[in-house]
Amino acid sequence: MKNSKVFLNNKFLNLSEAKISPLDRGFIFADGVYELIPFFQDKAFLLDKHLLRLNKNLSEMKIENIYSNDEWRSYINKLISYYDYTNFYVYIQVSRGAPKHEEEVLRQHHYYNEMEPTIFMYVSEINLLPEDKIRKGFSCVTLDDLRWGMCNIKSISLAYNALAKNYAKEREAFETVFVKKGIITEGSSSNIFIVKDNVFYTPQLNNYVLPGITRGYVIEEIKNLDYQIQEIDISIDLLEKADEAFLTNSTQFLVPISSLNKKIIGSGQAGKYSCELYEKFKKISRYS
Repeated sequence: MKNSKVFLNNKFLNLSEAKISPLDRGFIFADGVYELIPFFQDKAFLLDKHLLRLNKNLSEMKIENIYSNDEWRSYINKLISYYDYTNFYVYIQVSRGAPKHEEEVLRQHHYYNEMEPTIFMYVSEINLLPEDKIRKGFSCVTLDDLRWGMCNIKSISLAYNALAKNYAKEREAFETVFVKKGIITEGSSSNIFIVKDNVFYTPQLNNYVLPGITRGYVIEEIKNLDYQIQEIDISIDLLEKADEAFLTNSTQFLVPISSLNKKIIGSGQAGKYSCELYEKFKKISRYS
């Protein structure tokens, strides 16, 4: 990674040359948002929807978006031209920036409206999960959802998510599923779906559920296949009794859940509906 190209504030640099002020509010306050755009077979997957969410999140955080969508696309295309990956993602982080003037207090909670955002992008390869492991499914654990109350914004404030991901790793599980007052919200880096009696269910969107881009795509695919899907509150009991369950995220698309807290879900492997949706993803990521 020493000489990998990155983008920082209108410049393409080697990673070792990229410098950000230690007074940047992204570093001091986690005051910023991020976006992760997957590319499969060297083609952006749902780029417009990712940029739309980035624009929306920046607006909600009152951080100026200084680029048009065309400018974002141009910078992204230039950055990925330095790489020859097949499946990869572009990570975008936009923080509120650093104080401009020496006389300003170095650390204070309120911010100045004239601050210029810090924009950073890098590229990383996606290593897709082996198909045999997908078919077997993955174990998950649960944890109380103690995150801040604006999880619908893709904030860089991910300390609790990181703790939760490590919680799963320590228990040899793939993912931690958050539970708030007995209701499933989402995974530490994923959305969740279940199937019960041939009907799909996923948590309804609220301030504790990120409107995942892949989540939205999967919902539309389910409808295109003429299956029923409902966005509802999913209790931990309903999840445990599901016929099958799976996670969605940007880099792996769909990950079947075989067990939760060491309790078998459904058949204990990927269900038929999970496999059907996974087959559609294979056409995007492995063959096209």
